[in-house]
Amino acid sequence: MLARRNLTLLGSIVAYGAVSAALFLFPGRELAVFPFYIAIFLWNDLRREEEAQVIFAFLVLAAAAVVLARASGDTARVAIACEAVGALLLCFAMTGHRNRFAHTRGNWLNKIDRLDAQIRDGDRELRFYNTYESSAVGQIRLRRDMVQAAKSLGTTMNAEEVQKRLLRIVEGRYAGAKAQILPGTPKDPMVDWSVRTHSPVLIKDMNLEDRFGPRSRDHAFRSALVVPIQVRHQAYGFLKLYGAQPNQFGSDDMRTVDLFATLASLTLENIQLYSEAHNLAAHDSLTQLVTQRVFRTRLKDEILRAGRSQTPLALIMSDIDHFKHYNDTYGHQAGDELLRTVARVLTKHTRPVDVVARYGGEEFTIILPNTLQETAADLAERIRAAVAAEPFVFQGQRTSVTMSFGVAAFPKDATSQTQLIRTADERLYASKRNGRNQVTG
Repeated sequence: MLARRNLTLLGSIVAYGAVSAALFLFPGRELAVFPFYIAIFLWNDLRREEEAQVIFAFLVLAAAAVVLARASGDTARVAIACEAVGALLLCFAMTGHRNRFAHTRGNWLNKIDRLDAQIRDGDRELRFYNTYESSAVGQIRLRRDMVQAAKSLGTTMNAEEVQKRLLRIVEGRYAGAKAQILPGTPKDPMVDWSVRTHSPVLIKDMNLEDRFGPRSRDHAFRSALVVPIQVRHQAYGFLKLYGAQPNQFGSDDMRTVDLFATLASLTLENIQLYSEAHNLAAHDSLTQLVTQRVFRTRLKDEILRAGRSQTPLALIMSDIDHFKHYNDTYGHQAGDELLRTVARVLTKHTRPVDVVARYGGEEFTIILPNTLQETAADLAERIRAAVAAEPFVFQGQRTSVTMSFGVAAFPKDATSQTQLIRTADERLYASKRNGRNQVTG
């Protein structure tokens, strides 16, 4: 098939040849035939062929020159000249119009290109702001959830309650998912993988997983998250979140759940530290017996309980005889070991409900709920005999000590905490004045 440009050129040549043949075949009809050249210009203008139009303008002028030379009258020559000039002016007018149109069209195309560029820039900015908005909304939601989680987890000092709240927080954020806490390091393929890699585990589709052995479609879940919970760099357990649909969790969800688990880890660590600090404050670091402050609190509570229930209460105060001389003779390390051994003897001869305390230095006290004075005195005598018979061995050297005791009873000897302590202390010093290694009361 002919190309568009070739078809236009061929049509122009045929038209030019037909008009030129008519000029020479029909003498005297030049004025009527010559204007048909204008059809050639219109045809080329319609077909947007600028170069062909210029060529045929030259040919038309050449044909006009030939016709003028052949014309017999001045009037005919003037008319043909006018038609030739008119055809030439029409050609230039169409060319100028076409150039102005092209210029205007070019300006509009440039504006359209600029507008398209602006639209593309606007689309890019819109996509950027949409992405930024989505990210910002996600970050705001995450921060809000983290603040709420920190408040929730930080308002309890019970480890079990921390676990329950953590499960509620995670399940509340991921609706339709189920969460559980696996204590310690249970036998679970995903837990094993997390332990080996020291990182959380993300499962997008369990049916496509091959990290945990041969693939199988017999699973209670399709997607899952496993995040370790560590307390003071020790494995405390694992938070497992699973859903029924594939691709229910992504990398962002894994990081978010890991943050929640970290908050729970910090809370559990604070609970442990608080418990240890409380234990250190309540117990003597050397003998592990309760301190004098705890002793006074417990004695006050036991006196109130004995008063309400009308039951007896006894108090034993004791002191190691010649403890300073023992320290000077064998050294302070031997003295510390002696205190620890005496504490074990006292604990061995008392009940779980009794309160054995280190009152200070080498002094010890025992609170005996629901105990008569005579019974308390018998207990003190058994403890005295046990201490006297105890072979205190330090670095292979056998030593021995004795203890003195004072016993007081509520409400027989005193009706208040201060009176009860003072009475037992006075009887203790009576034992020491009377020769030590004895029980008074």
